[in-house]
Amino acid sequence: MKKFILMSSLIIIGFVFQTSFMVFFNHFRIIPNFPLILLVIFAMLSDGVSGGILGILTGILFDVMIYNILGLYTLIYFLIGAIIGTYSDEMLREKQLLHSIAAGLSTAVLHVLLYLILFFLKFRVDLAANILPNIILEIVLNAVLAVFVLKIVIYLFDRFNVKV
Repeated sequence: MKKFILMSSLIIIGFVFQTSFMVFFNHFRIIPNFPLILLVIFAMLSDGVSGGILGILTGILFDVMIYNILGLYTLIYFLIGAIIGTYSDEMLREKQLLHSIAAGLSTAVLHVLLYLILFFLKFRVDLAANILPNIILEIVLNAVLAVFVLKIVIYLFDRFNVKV
C-alpha cells in the first residue's frame, strides 16, 4: 500500500510540475511528458493491475485539466499502464535502456492512439506530416529523461524504505 501511495503521489507531483512549470521550458514547442515517463517506470516496477490503475489516475488528471473529451486520455494511459505492467514480469527491470525504450515507445503509442481516436471522432486534427517532427523530438526527449527519472524514483523508494 505504501508503494502505491508513493507512486500515485509522484504521478500527481509530476503532473503538477508538467502543467505548471514546464511551460516556461518550452523549447522547440516540445514538453517532456513526465507523468507518462513515471507511469512507464511504475508499470515496469509493478504488475498489470497496478499499472492500469495508475494509468487511469494519470489519464483522469489529464482529462479533467487539459482536454475537453472526458475519458480519452484515461483510456490511452490505462492501456499503456496495463500493457507495460502485464509484460513487466518478463523484462529485466534493472536495465535502464529498457525503461528508456519503453518510454519512447509509449510516447509514440500515445500520440498515434490520440491522433486516430480524434480523427475517427471527426475532430479537426493537423496533418501528421506537420506534427511528426515534434512527436519524434518528444519521443527522444522522453526516452532520454526516463533514465534520469528512473534514478530519482529509485532514490526516493530507498529514501522512504519502499520495496521496488
